[in-house]
Amino acid sequence: MKFYAIKGENASFIVDSWDEAQIKIKECIKPKYKSFNSLEEAEAFISGEVIKNEINGPVAYIDGSYNDINGEYSFGCVLLVDGKEYTFNKKYEADEYSNSRNVSGEIKGAGFIIQYAINRGFKSLDIFYDYIGIEKWFMHEWKANSGIAIKYVEFADKVRNKIKITFHKVKSHTNDHYNDMADSLAKRALGI
Repeated sequence: MKFYAIKGENASFIVDSWDEAQIKIKECIKPKYKSFNSLEEAEAFISGEVIKNEINGPVAYIDGSYNDINGEYSFGCVLLVDGKEYTFNKKYEADEYSNSRNVSGEIKGAGFIIQYAINRGFKSLDIFYDYIGIEKWFMHEWKANSGIAIKYVEFADKVRNKIKITFHKVKSHTNDHYNDMADSLAKRALGI
């Protein structure tokens, strides 16, 4: 049996037929929807929760930050592998990518941790992020217009056959321990 989870800005639903799902989709403002093989997975999609069995490999949490005063940006990253926790962060001086603010840091963080995983021979990586462009550009679901997004898409095209990346959206500033840690690491890199 299939379950169809539909969530929008105004409502969310779980139904068990595609015909009914199509009706509910029209009732939602900015709907997102997906089919699942279990009710538990559909409920997790609605709540934004990640079911542990969806995690396939090492896990990374990334976040970006930006300094309004000088145009510097940064990323913070927490990598969880075999029960161990590794942290990374890096600051970038103001440059041609500063106009994308903290998104530049998020993109740099995603690129860094993906390349790090490839260099260490990881076959897969689960990335948790709070800015959806990280996934959308990588998967060619959004057109890249900014210079840094274009570079990220070019990078994605070079590495997508070297490692399986699974993306997970988390809400920012909602007491998700590792997302908050990545945010803190990014801010620390900028001294803020």
